[in-house]
Amino acid sequence: MIKFFRQIRYDLMKQNKTRKYFKYAIGEIILVVIGILIALQINNWNEERKENLFEKKVLSEILMDTEEDLKEMKNALDSLNDTQKSSHALLSHLNDRKPYHDSLDVDFAKQFRLWSLSPNTTAFETAKTEGLHIIKNDSIRLLTAKVNEYTFDYIRVLESRFQDYKTNIVLSYTLPLFDSYNFEKMKPRNYETLIEDVTYLGIIKTLSLMRKRYLENIKFRYDLLKKLNEMIKTELE
Repeated sequence: MIKFFRQIRYDLMKQNKTRKYFKYAIGEIILVVIGILIALQINNWNEERKENLFEKKVLSEILMDTEEDLKEMKNALDSLNDTQKSSHALLSHLNDRKPYHDSLDVDFAKQFRLWSLSPNTTAFETAKTEGLHIIKNDSIRLLTAKVNEYTFDYIRVLESRFQDYKTNIVLSYTLPLFDSYNFEKMKPRNYETLIEDVTYLGIIKTLSLMRKRYLENIKFRYDLLKKLNEMIKTELE
């Protein structure tokens, strides 16, 4: 097309038709500009298509990670709530000085339990590294940023405090009070002495309070992930 216009311009110059020459020159420039604009638009479409595909890939990976985390956290919450219920029942039984029965052995053992979480953070790290701007939905982007901000660091701190307290203080004091120690059952050596042991009762209360704080932070994270999970599902439909 450009060669065609050049030939016309050349012929017009030879024929000394200056006015028509300028018209064709302008037409050629317009065609070149239009061609450039079309090329840029096509390039923008390709880039936008690539960005959309990458965004969908990142959102799909975040969705998979959140679904795995939600399953694990649901199990953790169920276990922690069960342990808290057991703790309250045990303290009530001991404080009321009710008689011993062997079903209490399960409650004695439960007091030392804490669920340790292993979060999936690969997709969140990818989104963070690439820049959260790749997520075009404002609500999802803001919530993803909030989930990234609220990391598991503090949960890890609470978990570490619980385990340190249990290892360095609790076990050394409580183990001699029982015939055996395992995660299933613990039978007290002398139940009548145990219900009078203020230190032991204080330990159970402290463990329950630490576990409660741990549980609350997991629940907060769980609610954030659940909301994000539902929003991404809707976005990808």
